[in-house]
Amino acid sequence: MNKTKLKYFFALILFANSCKVLPTKPYLANEAKIEFVNSNLTKNEKNGLITKLLLQQDDSVKVTINDKLFVIHTLVDPIAYDSTFAKSSSRNMVACLHHLGYYKASVKDTAIFTKSKQFRFLKKSKPLTKVGLKYFVNTGVATKIDTLTYRLRNQEFQNIAINSKSESFIKTKTAVTKVAILSEIARLVDSFRNNGYYKLSASELRMRGDSSVEALTNLSDDPFEQLELLNEVQKKRDSPTIKLALVVIKPEDTTKLNKYFINKIFVLSDYRQGDNLGNLKYHTAQKSNDFLHLFHQQLVKTDLLERNITLKQGDVYRQRDFYNTLNNLTKLSVWQNVNIRLVENIDFENKVDIIIELIPSKKLTPAASLDINYSAAGANNNVVSGNLFGTAINFSLDNKNFAKEAIKMSHNLRFGIEFNSKQRTNSSNSIQSNEASYSNNIVVPRLLIPTKYIDPRYWYYRLIRDNGSKKYLQKYSTEKAETFINTNFAYANRFDLFNLQTIGLSYGYKSKTARGDIFTFKFLNAEFSNLYNQTPFFESILNSNPFLRYSYNTSFTTGMGASYYRNLPTKLNKKYKKERNIKFNLEESGLTWGLLPILKNYKRNFVKLDAEYKSTKILDLKNSINSRVFLGIGIPLKKDDALPFFKQFAAGGSNSMRGWPIRGIGRGGQKLAAFGTNINSFNDRTGDLQLEFNWEWRHHLVKIYKDFITLKGAVFADAGNIWNVKNSQVGNDNTNFEVKNLYKQIGLSAGYGFRFDFQYLVLRTDFGFRFKRPETSDVNNGWKSPDISFADAFSKIFKKEFREWRYENYNFSIGINYPF
Repeated sequence: MNKTKLKYFFALILFANSCKVLPTKPYLANEAKIEFVNSNLTKNEKNGLITKLLLQQDDSVKVTINDKLFVIHTLVDPIAYDSTFAKSSSRNMVACLHHLGYYKASVKDTAIFTKSKQFRFLKKSKPLTKVGLKYFVNTGVATKIDTLTYRLRNQEFQNIAINSKSESFIKTKTAVTKVAILSEIARLVDSFRNNGYYKLSASELRMRGDSSVEALTNLSDDPFEQLELLNEVQKKRDSPTIKLALVVIKPEDTTKLNKYFINKIFVLSDYRQGDNLGNLKYHTAQKSNDFLHLFHQQLVKTDLLERNITLKQGDVYRQRDFYNTLNNLTKLSVWQNVNIRLVENIDFENKVDIIIELIPSKKLTPAASLDINYSAAGANNNVVSGNLFGTAINFSLDNKNFAKEAIKMSHNLRFGIEFNSKQRTNSSNSIQSNEASYSNNIVVPRLLIPTKYIDPRYWYYRLIRDNGSKKYLQKYSTEKAETFINTNFAYANRFDLFNLQTIGLSYGYKSKTARGDIFTFKFLNAEFSNLYNQTPFFESILNSNPFLRYSYNTSFTTGMGASYYRNLPTKLNKKYKKERNIKFNLEESGLTWGLLPILKNYKRNFVKLDAEYKSTKILDLKNSINSRVFLGIGIPLKKDDALPFFKQFAAGGSNSMRGWPIRGIGRGGQKLAAFGTNINSFNDRTGDLQLEFNWEWRHHLVKIYKDFITLKGAVFADAGNIWNVKNSQVGNDNTNFEVKNLYKQIGLSAGYGFRFDFQYLVLRTDFGFRFKRPETSDVNNGWKSPDISFADAFSKIFKKEFREWRYENYNFSIGINYPF
């Protein structure tokens, strides 16, 4: 086969794999564009309108562009051009503009034809015609609201509307939009339903508009006054306004305008299919002041139900109480389905019976899981280093209804083991550590504290109430809180080093605001860690490193803590969707409960704060950009020089700085132990301050087995390090944090990872290479690219003779689920 035929052959393969069967008609090859004419809109207003108008395109002319590597733009499923659908899109855009208050808007579509090059090896092929659409949009001037009045027939309706007018979605001197009108109608319907009119709907409310110009109907005989009035007419045309009035129309069913009260409340706490109030022989009845409880078997105490039902007998029916009751009962997790029915009572006019049907869920839920973590590190003879492989099995049992009070109680058992495949000496154990732990977590669905004055929510609520509007108060007010009591017992054995016993207790509550913020307050947070059986070898390590001596000892911490979590508003534009959240944690020891004279010899004093920000840019269904920023600092107080080791920060491994092994980076510019030597060093690098930034471009690669297993990839980069806060030695200490050394001592790694997505589980492997190494910060500020190429990549990553190179430049890790 000569070169010319070979060229045609490869070109044909490329064409066949990159193109689908093209339509015989000209087809769309470019995205539609919007151009504004005769418009005084600002840049932000134009951008907002462009996004909305492009959504109005008919599907038959809407083009999908697939972006790869940010520079390659591929047309997906070319569509045959048809001017009919372009005209339909223009009409849709005009309707959209009308809904936004631009009543004089017009849209004109224009097709732009361009011919593409002919493929020479297809002798009979004709040049393909590309068609791009451009919409010329003339919005005109938006009609603005002059006044809003209420004409609601019913005096109570009128009072409700006028008293809440400050919360109206319709504001004078702003453009009249369909969204604002519908929102205002929905707001008033909710207000009326919260005052007993439960049958009223939006179909009974109408918004009337009058855009007539008063000057045209009140012409005067005075010529000067006529000129003034005609001048007013011209101004009205240049700046059109409209007068709005909300009215109630008389419905066919006049009972929709009746006010209703609650008659009886029936609670069926273990509802079964076919149960009804007329079949009481299958139920045991229990009556209280406001409720009639019906059940086959009593699953919960009636007090619990009545605390969470905000509907009360004899009260005006309020939709707000209906939804509060529904949410309260659903959050208890005792029932898999909660249904509330309203039935008009035929014996009493304008009264309704409330029937609450609760279908129980399974009380006990057992579960088991496996954690895997692998990190390739180390010098083959270095202390507690090597290839660290950790695995742990977890067993749990959840009880959703402990003591018939909807108290959630979970029991968790964990057994773990960490292997070191590179033995330090011939007699050393290949098992680096093992652990066993038990934790018990109790969540009570109400607040259990001695007094409201120690509840920060109380002061938070007062601050908003005294300084904020009613609407602001509703937005930021907190819902019912949950009280938690957590206890844990743990044992760990670090072979050839020490044994560790830990006991922890925390008591506090968690609440969620109306907008979704989560606030956690630990009224008591105590932990006792007993370090014993320290080997002479470990003692020699502590003696050679004062910072470790400060950190690794028997410690008792007791104090308070708090955390705050918030999902930030989602950002939307035509290129991506951005989701973000932030989290803050604060804890102290020695400042509150720590003042009590308990275990004084072991008490540690500190304040610790950390903050985390996460962001996800969803580019399309297969690509996303994920990032994370973390900052944590612990400040030792009084006589202490460091945080207890179980409160310190660490980096490296599969969920942190992935170019380094677990606890393998830092502190500051601390040097690595020499490869292949058996010296007094310690692999656990922890510090009192951590700064870290993580970034990933996640993308789909291929579906391995239908929709069950998908292979995904991720390009990642991590930057950060850990430091001491106080000097651990006399003179200059390169492990101590100093702003002037920050740039030098920041570590940077990058690499590629594979993710096997099993729908409910993600198995992850990451190959991380170090490009900036803090331990070499005195040379070129730590910048040192790994000496690797395609020719020797396999050998350096996998072969035995390159262990030292891997120790200094590379880390391979295995993890479960995504790192952040």
